[in-house]
Parts: sequence; C-alpha cells; structure tokens
Amino acid sequence: MINVYLLGAGKHATELSEYLNCNNEYQLAGYVINQDNAASHPNIAKPVISLPSFLEKHPAALNIALIGAIGNYKRESIIEQLENKGYQFINVIHQHNYISPSIKIGYGNCIAPGCVINANVCIGNHCIVNSNCNISHDCILENYVTISPGVTIAGNVNINEGVFIGTGATIIPGITIGNGAYVAAGACVTKDVPPHVMVAGVPARIKKTID
Repeated sequence: MINVYLLGAGKHATELSEYLNCNNEYQLAGYVINQDNAASHPNIAKPVISLPSFLEKHPAALNIALIGAIGNYKRESIIEQLENKGYQFINVIHQHNYISPSIKIGYGNCIAPGCVINANVCIGNHCIVNSNCNISHDCILENYVTISPGVTIAGNVNINEGVFIGTGATIIPGITIGNGAYVAAGACVTKDVPPHVMVAGVPARIKKTID
C-alpha cells in the first residue's frame, strides 16, 4: 500500500481524504502545507506538516505519493517544487463516476463523485473535477484546470492551462477558453474566452482582466 500525502489541509483536502479512504491501493499519511501552522487545523486527525519538514523527513521514494488538495491556482507553485525533486503524483478518481475507457489522463488529478466524462476526453495533470460535472466527447483539459461542482461542458471544448470554472457554469460545443481565464458561477459560455479574463452572465461576457 502506498502512503499518500495531500498538499493542503483545507476543506477540499477533507473531501479528498474521504475519497482516498475508498481506495484500497492508498493510505492517507498526512497533509503538507506551506508554513508550519498545524495548530490552525485542529480537526484533522492525520499529521499536518510544513513543506520544509516534509522534504527533510521524506525524500522522494517509491512508497510515498502526493496529490494536490488546494482548490485554486496556488497549488501550482508547491506542486512544481515537488515535481522537480522527483516526487510521484497519483490520480484520485472516485468509484461513483462514469469515466469512458477512451479518455486519456495524466497524473495528479482528482475527479469527485457523480461525474460523467465521455469518449475521447483528454485531461492533463493536476486538474480538479468536482462533483456532478458532465464533460462531453473530445474535450481537452490542460494542466491545472479547476472545475467546480455541477458544471456542464459540451463536446469539442478546449480548456487551456490554469482555467477556473465556477459552480453550475455551462459551456456550449466548440468553445476554447484561454489560459488563466475565470468563468463565473452560473455563466453560459457561448463564444471563445480570451486568456486572463473573467467572464460572467448569460450569455457570458468579459467583466475584467485578471492576473
């Protein structure tokens, strides 16, 4: 059995720890955070340790695996540090999903329960697909995409790196969403979204530029 550490100790980490407990291949070993403030996480039973302490205590080894449990773009910097040091990242995919056998998926991804992911979907690395999402055929999710609960993505949609899609958003077929864009909750995206903007509304319109 592989010991797994979650990167983060917030609410998303709580959900992810429950998904891990349903998988007989992995055992939750603890949580890794950027700073040594374990006292602020009193309700977590497993150890909460700082990144420097983790690196000192657990050099990259075959029996240690990691997965990001930070539900926003901030997970990228800590993940990149650990990738550069050779740590292994796993996928955590809840058993109560329909996942097409034809999908292609990288590593470090979390797929929560109640999702339908259809034929020929490609998912990169370190993506989060939250509960009750539908992703139709031939979609592409690049690295570090975050999809909130209840999102519907129609066929042939390209979602570029670092995109955040809010709860209940809908994306019609053939759309491309540019790097680092933010789709607000409940939006209906009917045309391509440029990089690094926030869109909202029905139909979705650009509201502002974001870093």
